[in-house]
Amino acid sequence: MEIFNQSELPGDHDQVVLEEDKLTALLLPCPTDFDGWTSLIAKIEKTSPDDIEKISLVYDSFLSEFPLCYGYWKKFAGHKARLCTVGKVVEVYEQAVRSATYSVDLWVDYCSFSMLLFEDPVDIRRLFERGISFVGKDYLCHLLWDKYIEFEYSQKQWSFLAHIYLRTLKFPTRKLHNYYDSFKKLATIWEEQAEFYTNGVSELPSVALSNAGTRDITAYGDPEISVVIKDILNPALCLDRHSALQKYLFIGEEYYLKAGQIEAKIHCFESRIRRSYFHVKPLDISQLENWHQYLEFVEVQGDFDWTVKIYERCLIPCAGYPEFWMRYVNFVETWGGREIAVFALARAAQIYVKKVPEMHRFIAIFKEKIGDVCGSRAAYRHFDSNLGLDFIENVKREANLEKRQGNCARALNIYEKAIERAKEIQSSNILSILYVNFSRFKYTTVYGTNDVNKECDPIDDAYWGIEEEIDDEEEQIATAMEVSKNSGHMGASTWLT
Repeated sequence: MEIFNQSELPGDHDQVVLEEDKLTALLLPCPTDFDGWTSLIAKIEKTSPDDIEKISLVYDSFLSEFPLCYGYWKKFAGHKARLCTVGKVVEVYEQAVRSATYSVDLWVDYCSFSMLLFEDPVDIRRLFERGISFVGKDYLCHLLWDKYIEFEYSQKQWSFLAHIYLRTLKFPTRKLHNYYDSFKKLATIWEEQAEFYTNGVSELPSVALSNAGTRDITAYGDPEISVVIKDILNPALCLDRHSALQKYLFIGEEYYLKAGQIEAKIHCFESRIRRSYFHVKPLDISQLENWHQYLEFVEVQGDFDWTVKIYERCLIPCAGYPEFWMRYVNFVETWGGREIAVFALARAAQIYVKKVPEMHRFIAIFKEKIGDVCGSRAAYRHFDSNLGLDFIENVKREANLEKRQGNCARALNIYEKAIERAKEIQSSNILSILYVNFSRFKYTTVYGTNDVNKECDPIDDAYWGIEEEIDDEEEQIATAMEVSKNSGHMGASTWLT
């Protein structure tokens, strides 16, 4: 399809407006068509390489639908860098890290940009620390650690570098053993510089290890470690430097040993991950099962922060699978992470699985469970499915919600509107099912009471049972998983279209 007429004069305002209208119109018909978007982006980049307004429009629209595509954030930032100011590039990267906060690659790109164009090293260091706070426990975080080490080497900030090498040993990454080797080499350099090979001390690492049994690693917080590093780098302290280096080596050894133990346990899961980035193509069942097994393992380790980060990492390649969102919400809610749960539900409903009825029903049940009845109503109405079994199920559940709130008239009105809609479309099968359900519902809520005019009792739910709506989160997760397996390993390309 031709988007632009090549004979049009670029300076003609009316033609420019017409082109913008054409582009905007093209964006609307199928906003979840991933291949269509990528083709459109390529065409715009080819036909209008210097028109930042058109480029921005197409990238903004695409990334609002697929915010986890870090490669396109990088390309968008590249266009801004070529055609706009540094501030505009920063705006793109800030938007990117808000949308794909747990993407290691995105933080690497952003920090690499900052190293080239930020004037103040403090700002660059602050950006690295922001990234580490989100992805520092990611097994692939070595990409960001490497860039951070490169930066501090270029600044010759040895105290920062010494601290970074310790931090790389606190949690397993793909390069944990390489970092340990670098850590020991750094200690050896300091050892030689201070001429520590005296008084029979030939290898300080062995000394540090010999003292490990008499020291508690928890006694060394960041303030204590900073003092240790400061003493190592102070040539005036002489023997105190010797003691400080022993402490430094001990801390690093302890971190490394503990991280190594964790790595041994998670290696089987990490080695089976074939795709750690987002794509609309579906994942194999073996990949989905591996993520579930990985999550089951970390959930019982007792480290809430680590588990949340594993979930967020999982939800990059698995963003199109509702069962992972449901599982995440249930986990953090159990731990008291209500805000995290609500934020996850918002992302799922508004972006990643917004066309999945099961997800919206899950949200409605969750919202009612936590006392947010308005939110529950909104969830039922958010997904306007075509007339079918999903439509009937939504009507049934929404009516039962109103029944539990004591809103009998409102509950009946939900069925009446649904029946009118089925009549308009002349769907006899759906209409017959709705009439049956409506009759049963009306009998149990109105005619089942002694007084026909009496409002329905929100407590008396013996027939329908509130547990039918409230206590079936696990059943919904299992159903979503079964749907994924039985529908060609349903991925984002299926859920989103």
